[in-house]
Amino acid sequence: MPPLPPILRHPSVNPDQPSTAQLRWDSRYQQGCTPGHDKVSAWLLAHEHLLTGGRALDVACGKGRHSLWLLRLGYEVDAVDISAAGLQVLAQQAQERGFAERLRLTQADLRTWRPAAKSYDLVLMTRYLNRSLWPALIAALKPEGLLVYRSFHTDLHRLRPDFQLDHMLQPGELLLAFSGLEMLAYEERRLSADSSDSEDCTASIIVRRPPSFNPENHREV
Repeated sequence: MPPLPPILRHPSVNPDQPSTAQLRWDSRYQQGCTPGHDKVSAWLLAHEHLLTGGRALDVACGKGRHSLWLLRLGYEVDAVDISAAGLQVLAQQAQERGFAERLRLTQADLRTWRPAAKSYDLVLMTRYLNRSLWPALIAALKPEGLLVYRSFHTDLHRLRPDFQLDHMLQPGELLLAFSGLEMLAYEERRLSADSSDSEDCTASIIVRRPPSFNPENHREV
């Protein structure tokens, strides 16, 4: 069996002073938290045919359910998260499934970390909202590269009134944010009066970076 993939530490992470977010997510993962029940959503699976391989970036990867999915599809994956505990789970699962040689792990504070430009055929981020990061994700795409984004919108506040509104998408926000890219797929589910399913509070988008696209003209999202 190949060795566990190492976890690189980005300079944004101070091992002597872990951030509040790192401590919170490390604790949750160590207690067995499984965001999304460790499953890839049906919407993403339904659009799997659009994902044709290459080098992928999984941002805010957590325990890595999407990284493992992309590895199964044949991608080389760079997985980034603040939680060392989550990355350790991903490393172990990748080793057990024979994916370790195609996985690179980085612990980083996503408030300040930024990916290299024009480096990825696919950038994926789910259930994490950091609007200031969006321009860098677009810039990280190679020409013809795909951006896949999925997160909760404000309907979730009806199920989770404790959840901060500024951590939720506004209705239609993804369409405006990525309007300069080629739209391939979009869904915005709405929470009905009789629903308690958080999946009905999600917005999802897949866009392609056109060859002539200039990220410098797309800074405001």
